[in-house]
Amino acid sequence: MPKRRVLFLLSSFTQGGAQRHLLELMRFLDPARFELAICALNRTNHFGADLPAGEPQFVMGGPVYWNPVAFVNLVRALRRFQPDVLHCYMNDGNLWGRLASRLWRPRAVLTSVHLDDMAPVHRFWERRLYPLSDRIVAHSRSIERFLVQGLGVPAQKVTVIVNGVDVARFRAVDAGRRAAARAQFGYAPEQFLALMPARIAEQKNQDLVIEAVAALRGRGALPEGFRLLLAGTVSSHALSRKIDRLIGQHRLEQHVSRLGAVKDMQALYATADVVLLPSRTEASPIAALEALAVGIPVLISDTSNTDGVVVPGQHGWQVRANDPGELEAALGEVLGTSRDELERRGQAGRAHVEARFTNQAVAQAFTRLYDEVAPP
Repeated sequence: MPKRRVLFLLSSFTQGGAQRHLLELMRFLDPARFELAICALNRTNHFGADLPAGEPQFVMGGPVYWNPVAFVNLVRALRRFQPDVLHCYMNDGNLWGRLASRLWRPRAVLTSVHLDDMAPVHRFWERRLYPLSDRIVAHSRSIERFLVQGLGVPAQKVTVIVNGVDVARFRAVDAGRRAAARAQFGYAPEQFLALMPARIAEQKNQDLVIEAVAALRGRGALPEGFRLLLAGTVSSHALSRKIDRLIGQHRLEQHVSRLGAVKDMQALYATADVVLLPSRTEASPIAALEALAVGIPVLISDTSNTDGVVVPGQHGWQVRANDPGELEAALGEVLGTSRDELERRGQAGRAHVEARFTNQAVAQAFTRLYDEVAPP
């Protein structure tokens, strides 16, 4: 049986969950059944050696997607690779991949939506271009609702495939690995470390977390060695400046560390006592799955937990999104939780991920979808 060709299209490999999802999908798809290639705007590569050798095979070579030269290069890539399936990622990829398919049409065009919100310009185009998608992949139930109820996409066009994690790569942490990881990053064994593995963006609510930390410190509820670790690239420079201002205003220099983009996330997760993801909105967040796979409990917002990534009381805590008071109370509860209970919740989270959120399951779901839209 001849291999089917799948061309993945995205803007670049800057740090992000969608980029990680694409790389993991490529790793777990059966190479005996598929020939895979990547087309990207540029060669930016946060992920280092995780990017397959020789990828991206096609680079559009423009600073922005609407560069006409970049668009011409995208059409040339389609004609050269002749994919059976063009699988587009993220808003820009979805927009320009569908437009390019008007000039060279593969057997099937898939578009993946990773957020349950869009800027007005992308909402405008999604309402008009969804007929060019043979199927739209929603990576959470909240995205499915957004597409169908918010944008008017026919329900039969949408397939839900939630995110997963490589449970062999993100291994459960033990005492030895935790000690080694803390030594690697320079943290003491007795410190309480709360990790936010997220881009610096309004969506992620880092400012609300810092305000909660300040409030707890103000009433003497913050442990002496507490440290909030902010690990992620800056997407919003305005929020980045606000974070620096809040840290100085509340004199939290000894309690908040800005790490930037961290490549060795497995080791960084191993340092943490808890992972904080109280985002305004999220779609089956990969960072939460990675943390649970390592055995770290997670504090998550309700709008980020529509797929049951975290079961409150079993694997962590759930708060209402954008509720400062509830976030402060929950963080105080986390800090008052014994290490034995934190470990128990982490172990339960690992088992939960192994049962429901593996990359093997994700690859199987996409294989079935590729079979459906572009039969062998």
